[in-house]
Amino acid sequence: MTHLRLSYVNVEHGGRTGSGYSAYSGDGGPYDFGRVTGMLHDGDWPDVLVVGEGDRYELNGMEGAYEAAAALREAGGPAYVPHPCSLPREGGMFAPVIYVDPRKVVVRRFYGHRLPDFAARNRNLMVFTLPGRTDPVRLVAWHGDIYSGDDRLADARRFDRLSAPNIPCALLGDWNTVPSGPEFEPTDLNTPGVHNPRQINYRVQWQGGPSLAGPHVYDTRALDALCGWWNPATKRREGGLGFSHSAELAGDYTPTQVERPNGRQCLPIDAILLNEPLAAAYVAGSYRVHDFRDPQRPDSDHKRISLTVDI
Repeated sequence: MTHLRLSYVNVEHGGRTGSGYSAYSGDGGPYDFGRVTGMLHDGDWPDVLVVGEGDRYELNGMEGAYEAAAALREAGGPAYVPHPCSLPREGGMFAPVIYVDPRKVVVRRFYGHRLPDFAARNRNLMVFTLPGRTDPVRLVAWHGDIYSGDDRLADARRFDRLSAPNIPCALLGDWNTVPSGPEFEPTDLNTPGVHNPRQINYRVQWQGGPSLAGPHVYDTRALDALCGWWNPATKRREGGLGFSHSAELAGDYTPTQVERPNGRQCLPIDAILLNEPLAAAYVAGSYRVHDFRDPQRPDSDHKRISLTVDI
């Protein structure tokens, strides 16, 4: 058996400076890779690190991707090798980047979106083995759609074949949602003064007509499709494709979002999902929601998560 440490961190715009309209619209200043390394300030270096929002990391000879890797190495981490991913539906060059420690992970396939044989079903899919072994492990980096629960659901349903128990698989990402259940779902969607229409747009299940005015229902369909729907009568998940949510495996529902001035309820929207064999391989107590190096001046608007599997 080998310990394999997996980690996901959504670094806001990949550490690119600038904020507000300029950053959102694809502009902004130079990178501050100290914000990337700051998210690993505790020295908990994973074997596979997925960095969300690799803002234009592919451009200029993959400068951003490689400079982030160099900064991580300079900060004491391993010599990570970057694999830039993509967003569906022309989502822009703000996709995750998978960083692997080549001493621990032997990449056998990576279905990059720039290859001539690219197929959407293989988006962001990596197949790897451990050194000296031939049994494959699959890993996908993801970022849930920021507008539509319908699109998040459609994307989630594409992972059906990856849930099969014959090959271990992990899905790492900012899902922009949580599964159903009292430990996950927010209770403030219909609290007056907490949300404006823009802030709840991506959170609620679209109903249309008079229901646009509320009461609002949180959209959990995407992760329910993957992990199962929470049945309040039986107090267990039912249905779904068979993935397990890392926070639920650990019994740790610490939010991964930073607090907002309006008091909006924060949720664990960043998650590592494990199919049946990897869920069985989860090392109890290994899941962490990492603290910021300076909580008063966080390096991102998300916290980092990590876990270990023993495979």
